[in-house]
Amino acid sequence: MEWVSDLPDKLRVSLESLLDSVEQHEDVYMEAQNASVGQIWIALALMNERVQKLEDLVQAQRKALHELDQDVEVDKHLDKNLKESLKRY
Repeated sequence: MEWVSDLPDKLRVSLESLLDSVEQHEDVYMEAQNASVGQIWIALALMNERVQKLEDLVQAQRKALHELDQDVEVDKHLDKNLKESLKRY
């Protein structure tokens, strides 16, 4: 995959990490009618798993913040911080 070497370093490293994870399931996607499509579905499933873990972490953090101080409006602070962050870029 020559095009991969043309990617920015951070993106290339991320892709290579994902491909390494996908490769661990080679025995499964090689049984698919189209192995390339099977490989993509495995990658999507792994990415979905990562997103789910992040969502669970965010929910746990929100719960902890709510338990610390019931007067804190978590979403309001998140929106304000997001706006400030986006202004910098």
